[in-house]
Parts: sequence; C-alpha cells; structure tokens
Amino acid sequence: MRHEYLKLVPENISVTFTDIHFSPRTGESITVHLERPNENGFDIAEYVLPVCYCKKCMGFTEDEEYKLRRFVEKNSPLIWEIAREDGEIIAYDI
Repeated sequence: MRHEYLKLVPENISVTFTDIHFSPRTGESITVHLERPNENGFDIAEYVLPVCYCKKCMGFTEDEEYKLRRFVEKNSPLIWEIAREDGEIIAYDI
C-alpha cells in the first residue's frame, strides 16, 4: 500500500511511500516514490530506506536526483514514524 506524504509545489513532484516491508535477508525497509508529470507520462525516482538506495530514476537530471536523495534522507525519520503509526502491520517478503 502507498501512503501520500506530500507534494513539492514548485517542482510538482508527488511523494508517496510504501508500508514497512520485512525480509529476513535485509531487515525492514520502506520504498519512497517520487513522481513528476511530463509530456509522455511521469518522471520517476524510487529510494529504499533505511540506506536511501536509489532503486530507479528516470527523467530527472543528475542534479535533480541528488536533491531528491537529500530530501529523502532528511525526511527519512519522519517517514519511518508515520509508517509505524498504524501499529506493527508489516508486509513480509520472502
């Protein structure tokens, strides 16, 4: 399930994140999705927390990707807090 986080207004980028996933191999993780409409669909970036690994980035410049990564890193504590608010509902990956 995706949770709406916020919209970066001048950039028109929507930020959402997944439920907390658990994998025996990697532990807990959350995927943060950033999308910006363009002429052909969307520019997309995905980061996996807690390490802020860039899983996918299409349509953003290198400078924009750097700024998005910094944004996700700075907002990571709040994203984790919001994800845990619903209790210990965690999706398990095999």
